[in-house]
Amino acid sequence: MSYIVVSDVHLGSKLCNFDEFCSFLEWILDLKGSPKKVPLKDGAVEIRSPERIILLGDILELWDPEDGDRDNVVKQCLRPLSLLSDLGCDKVYVMGNHDNAVSSYEQKIDYETLRNGTKLDIWNRHYPDEMAGMRIGDRSYYFLHGHQFDKAQSILAKVSKILGETWDPLNWFNSQYNTSVTKNHWKLMGILWAALFVGWFIKQDLVASSYFLYTVPAALLFGLFLFSSLPAVVTKSQRRIYDIKKPKDKTARQIIEEKFYQEQKDTITADVVVFGHTHFASSYQGEAGKKKLFINSGSWVGEDEEIDGKMRYSNTFIYIDEAGAHILRWKGGVVEPLESH
Repeated sequence: MSYIVVSDVHLGSKLCNFDEFCSFLEWILDLKGSPKKVPLKDGAVEIRSPERIILLGDILELWDPEDGDRDNVVKQCLRPLSLLSDLGCDKVYVMGNHDNAVSSYEQKIDYETLRNGTKLDIWNRHYPDEMAGMRIGDRSYYFLHGHQFDKAQSILAKVSKILGETWDPLNWFNSQYNTSVTKNHWKLMGILWAALFVGWFIKQDLVASSYFLYTVPAALLFGLFLFSSLPAVVTKSQRRIYDIKKPKDKTARQIIEEKFYQEQKDTITADVVVFGHTHFASSYQGEAGKKKLFINSGSWVGEDEEIDGKMRYSNTFIYIDEAGAHILRWKGGVVEPLESH
């Protein structure tokens, strides 16, 4: 039994390492009947064709696609999705915060059978349902995207719980922007909105009847133009704002020690928790006596970067088999080991 886990590809974004990810998927296809050995510090691990590939969230960039245009997501995901479809293994897609809109398909895609007989299933928050995880070898594993550990996401989670449905304002603005009228005419709509706003004050001096005749249609047009231009303004500006306030990518150790992970609220009983979200492939077991192991799958965006004295590598994935879990790095067609557990 073997699994491959990838997260945070962000297909459709400017930072996505598209060519590398496609090459990696072609490499997985090549594993069929031809396992690859990767040398480790002590021995080697044989990478076999996986029985399941877990797409652990933020595979698609629906919050912040290039130029705010989700057509770029569609364009960039065609080849990877075709390659994924050809893989001779089942696919599990766990939602992240940047592709949470796909969760609306969770009930509609229930182990969909693909052309090669493999299955595709969508999971909203985590995989599997059981907090005890799923057994692989001597340990049990539990998979979630990891934004559940993010303090900045806690407000969204609380509001969503109150509403009884996912509350995601950035996704809402981006969805409104990605209508044909707004994408093509949002600047004109903004000008008309400003003109109506000014005109509303000018009409204050008219008699009541004329004022009423103006106000009713103006209010309708005002709302139309406002909701055609405002989503574009938010969509176009959110990347600049995020770049100014962007937090550093965090290791698994930082997530635990800086209390992003709330131990007192943890109901997961699996031996190993696999997550992504923070783009930093790493692991953390905690202090002596605490058996739970946390492993971060890293990302497929940007370049290698040193953060707080530790290298954050891009293009990383996790390989799990009966012997354990390995954090690996895809580099120019070669797989390099980072950590083994």
